[in-house]
Formats: sequence, structure tokens, C-alpha cells
Amino acid sequence: MKHRSHLSQKQRKARSQLAKIVHEKGFVRGTIITMSRVCGNPNCRCAKGQKHVSLYLSRSEGGKPRLLFIPKRYEELVNGWVESYRSIKELLEVFSLDLWDGIKQRRFD
Repeated sequence: MKHRSHLSQKQRKARSQLAKIVHEKGFVRGTIITMSRVCGNPNCRCAKGQKHVSLYLSRSEGGKPRLLFIPKRYEELVNGWVESYRSIKELLEVFSLDLWDGIKQRRFD
């Protein structure tokens, strides 16, 4: 890996943004999904068609989908972590493409 002073402007900016996300915000890989369900109580509104709506964090582990229920009080926090993960992936791509261009142009220093 190059020393920071040898990084391109794009790489320095991406690295700075990555560090900020990792150290200040937190991140999680997954997708937020909304599910509607019936609780089973015959006297509940969901028995009359107004289903309960809940958010879940979905991700694949070993090729199998996994779901985690997200309590209402944590929805905004978990949404932010998912967005941070997406941002990290985009920033890594910026860094990677800049290095790719350097390799293509035979710039290795």
C-alpha cells in the first residue's frame, strides 16, 4: 500500500470519508424490508384486514436468507447503518477504480 502522501486526490478523499463512516457512524450489511403480518388475535384489527407492518433487516448468510426484526425505536438507527454500508461500498469502488486506472497507465508509485 502506498503511503498517504502518494495517494491520489480521489483516494485521499475516499479514504477520509471511509474513516469517518467507520469510526463515527457504524455500518451493517443488509437490506431493510417491510413485512405485513397477522398476529392471530381474532379481535385485533389485523383480523379485519389491517395487517401489522414491521421492518426487518435481511441478509444472506451461506446462501440462506436471514431476517432480524427491527423494533420501531431502532428503525432510524438501523436504516442509517445500512446506508453507511452502501456508502462504504461506493467509496471502495472509487478507490478501486482509481487504482485500476493507475495500473492501466502503469503508474505504480
